Amino acid sequence: MVASRHTRRNFLASIRSAAIGGVLAGTLIGAAGTYLATGGAKTVTVEKTMTVEKQKSIKVGYVYVGPAKDYGWSYSHDQGRQWADGRMPLVRSTYIEGVSDAEVKSAMRGLIEGEGVDLVVGTSFGYMDPMAELASQYPDKYFLHINGFRAGILGNAPNNMSVADINTYQIYYLEGLAAGSITKTGAVGIVATFPVPVITRLVNAFTLGAHYAYKKRTGKDIKIQVVWLLTWFDPTKARDAAISLIDMINADVLSSTEDSPTVLQVAEEYTTKKGRRTWGFSHYTNMHEYGPNSHLSGHIVNWGVIYLEFYKMIATNTWESVDIWARLGDYLPSKWAKTPEQSTLGKPEGPVYMAQLNPAIPEEWQLEIKKRYEEMKEGIFEPFSSEGNLDEPIRDQDGEVRIPKGGRANRNMLMNMDWISEYIGQI
Repeated sequence: MVASRHTRRNFLASIRSAAIGGVLAGTLIGAAGTYLATGGAKTVTVEKTMTVEKQKSIKVGYVYVGPAKDYGWSYSHDQGRQWADGRMPLVRSTYIEGVSDAEVKSAMRGLIEGEGVDLVVGTSFGYMDPMAELASQYPDKYFLHINGFRAGILGNAPNNMSVADINTYQIYYLEGLAAGSITKTGAVGIVATFPVPVITRLVNAFTLGAHYAYKKRTGKDIKIQVVWLLTWFDPTKARDAAISLIDMINADVLSSTEDSPTVLQVAEEYTTKKGRRTWGFSHYTNMHEYGPNSHLSGHIVNWGVIYLEFYKMIATNTWESVDIWARLGDYLPSKWAKTPEQSTLGKPEGPVYMAQLNPAIPEEWQLEIKKRYEEMKEGIFEPFSSEGNLDEPIRDQDGEVRIPKGGRANRNMLMNMDWISEYIGQI
């Protein structure tokens, strides 16, 4: 297994060729046949030669929207790439980082023609349509798009294209429970990227959890404010947004969807240097080291679990277009809910899991969080339900009922969520 790296600039400037690795072959010679006959034993030796089919090496090219070391979204994909590569010795992978939507078609074409990759993986929503075009132009190659809605199985792309996603909204709800259980000011801030369905789903889930815990704990409504950055990765903007939430609404818990540990670092700075206890969370990877005194918990993903599935399909010549929507409990030996006391929360498992809970979270709420974590693994509990909202209907900012009492969201609603919870203010 060999992994290589290209920046956007040097890759687009000159595409180098990479030879595909060697193949394995072998022959097997054996002896057979012992039999007994009247008059004694007789041994017959038969020489046989079997040719073992050559095993083809697989080359995979990844395209990241941000830096591979952003410690968030792109970093988690790169960690997943390495995890999957390590379990398939015949796989060699390469990646390009910091590729914009406008540049992605050229970058992917370069991976195919210059690097000779068999599978192209695109990790940004904006890569979807260019990838579908390339899939039709290169029918002998395979394509995987992350976080989109086009695939052969869905009838809106060629059959050599699949789509996959790992959902974190369930854990965002649990992070909300943690936030609502520990805030002293009753104010919580969210630093968000874009108001698109995949992000509004996270923002709303966190909000519902925070409202649930704070209302149940105090009888009061929680104050939640969102700052929209309109960028996926910008530590400077994220820092300014986090500071504004602390200073403007007196937020003492911060959530983020920006692809860096910046918001957690700001919480750590206020806690350790400015005398204002502030909490934050990990985002996609374990960021505890960036805020050891302020880290409440977080969501951690392993994209490698997904990538390994596609490696296996190509290696065994069993490719089929699929639509993977992974959630808590998927790819586990058992999905049955454990008791809160026996919960595996905090342990790596499957494609997505929750980081360990900070002991500062009240014990009763730790048990509640673990209970819901286990129930979601089995599919018993859905955050976007009236049960997740203190048995009340879920409404948007205009007061329209989006989920009635006794109801729960289906995948169509989750995939197309274009509304904001009534409990949220925006900057």
